Amino acid sequence: MGMRRISLMVLILMSAVFLAQGISIRMDPIVVSKTVNPGTSFSYEIFLENDSEFESITLKALVMDVVETVEGAYDLKQPGSTKYSIARWVRVEPDTITVPPKETKTVIVTVNVPRGVSGGLYGAVTFEIQIPQSQETQRPAEEGAYGEIEFKYRMASFLEIVVSGTRKRIEAFPAYFKVERSDDIPSIRIQIGDGALVFTLGVLNKSNVHIITKGTLTIKTKEGRTIAKMPLGAGRGVVLPDSTVNMRTITRRFFPPGEYIARAVVDYGGRRPIVAETTFTVSSEKVETEEEKKEANPVMITIDPVDIEIKAVPGSYRSSIVKVSNLGEETLQVEGKILPLVYDIYGEILPEEERGTPPDWINLTPSSFSLRPGQSRNVRVAVRVPENFTGGYYADVIFKTEGGLKTEVGANLLVFVGKDEDITIEASADLVYTVKEDGVYADIIFENTGNYHLLPKITFGLNRITPQQV
Repeated sequence: MGMRRISLMVLILMSAVFLAQGISIRMDPIVVSKTVNPGTSFSYEIFLENDSEFESITLKALVMDVVETVEGAYDLKQPGSTKYSIARWVRVEPDTITVPPKETKTVIVTVNVPRGVSGGLYGAVTFEIQIPQSQETQRPAEEGAYGEIEFKYRMASFLEIVVSGTRKRIEAFPAYFKVERSDDIPSIRIQIGDGALVFTLGVLNKSNVHIITKGTLTIKTKEGRTIAKMPLGAGRGVVLPDSTVNMRTITRRFFPPGEYIARAVVDYGGRRPIVAETTFTVSSEKVETEEEKKEANPVMITIDPVDIEIKAVPGSYRSSIVKVSNLGEETLQVEGKILPLVYDIYGEILPEEERGTPPDWINLTPSSFSLRPGQSRNVRVAVRVPENFTGGYYADVIFKTEGGLKTEVGANLLVFVGKDEDITIEASADLVYTVKEDGVYADIIFENTGNYHLLPKITFGLNRITPQQV
């Protein structure tokens, strides 16, 4: 029987790496994230430090593609194999380097971004440790041996590049929302033990750039009373294009047997956050969600436009059309509603229960409908302005899906009642700052004192005052 050689690739993703056979090496940086213009280039250094006392280390540089796992880890792939590959435009000099004991060497990475590309580009500069060939490693295989294993050690420095001045598409959707016991998840059970509840929201990034997520999880009773609010997700929160990544919250809080509602809100840089909701039941034996009762696909619903402007006069009737689309693979039941559009002082939309009474002079037709996969539906937003109204009025046009995994999309509705000359644009701003040892912390309180919406742009700078003697 002929011998087979089996190659096992071991990828190590740490800034400090300690390997067998007396090898110890550090690498920095682990991640380079930049925004660049098309048709430009930039260079940076990667530092390689050999902590070994006596052994020199030889490294071979390779540029590879990356994909992201559901746990948020980067896996290496062959160069040019992914849609957002940057490999062909990256050069490493030198591509082979020997680092003597207790010394640091650098390699220069040059990235040339051509014109005509858009969105995000991703990859990794990897360093493969060249193990010296000894008599032991060079000896022939023993007679009758089935195979041998060749270990190759690689470290990776990752590249996350966004091309500016091009069309960026920012879209993300909930893929699934699970509530489980830690007892049923071996990787979590081994860390924290039994008895905890694990909330997992899968975020699917359909953008052409990576997104950075930050989430909040709210737990309510079946009657709608909030009993817990906690952060959702951890780490950098980066999700690469076309990847689904888990955002998790683990709690040991005791939930008495009964039915609860879990609501996740995830900011990711889009016009509106991802909103996902699921109902789960806690019993003495298990935790079960509606989503688990059937195989669920990502819920991908969109609305266009996301800003609706209607100008009217007192007592008039006006309307506009929005298009609601189902980009997913399951038929969706959709319910529409109108709410007051109210933000908190940080610019976040308030929860429904804190927004007040919905305006009764704004209606949706139809307000309830189903959408097959790939189907779109036009919905009429109609306003009948009361006689005594004047100025700007704002509402939130929301469409919610039903089912085990619920989500929602929304559009901002502006209704201006009056003539253009009736528009009053006024604003005020206050600056409050605190100087601490690690920097200056500033809050700018911007208030719209007119009757029309504003889109402020603020530039904040510091001027150093040099003392002078007169």
